[in-house]
Amino acid sequence: METHALARLRAGLGHTWLIVLFGILYLVSQATILAIVEPLGSSLARLQLLGFSAETYRAVFREWQEAGLLDVYRSHFSVDDAHWLWYSGLFTALLCRLFERERIPHRRDWILLLPVASGLLDAFENRIQHIFLSAPDFSRIVDPLPLLSTLASIAKWTLAACYVSIAAWLLARRRRPGRDPGA
Repeated sequence: METHALARLRAGLGHTWLIVLFGILYLVSQATILAIVEPLGSSLARLQLLGFSAETYRAVFREWQEAGLLDVYRSHFSVDDAHWLWYSGLFTALLCRLFERERIPHRRDWILLLPVASGLLDAFENRIQHIFLSAPDFSRIVDPLPLLSTLASIAKWTLAACYVSIAAWLLARRRRPGRDPGA
């Protein structure tokens, strides 16, 4: 994306109403997902961060199936398939607002794309999960798809840690004593 396009994005998306709208959608979506997947416990995180092989995925899915939890996992996609839109929108709008307010140089505007990249990785990961769940005997869980799904998940979480940290730093920087709030 060209520099001037990112500058337009930055100027156009940092509105309070967008931050509030995406924030509400994100919080409702996140709370709903957490409530749905709660019975899966730590096995979901284990799968997202350590599910590098078809063998690992099939083992976790069989475990969930035997415990009657596979449908719980399936059902979370009714919310999770759109969830990436809400957090991408929220953090892109928030970063745009903070970049404008803090007068971050435009050469750093590429950072505004991190939430979108994270969201697209999440959507890719979900698409692979749908493939895995499309056959009752888990025959579509084949290498290297679990590796790709897990790498997408790790990259998604890494990018999220980066842009959340940047937003927190910019918010904290703004609140430092002696700083001119109008600057």
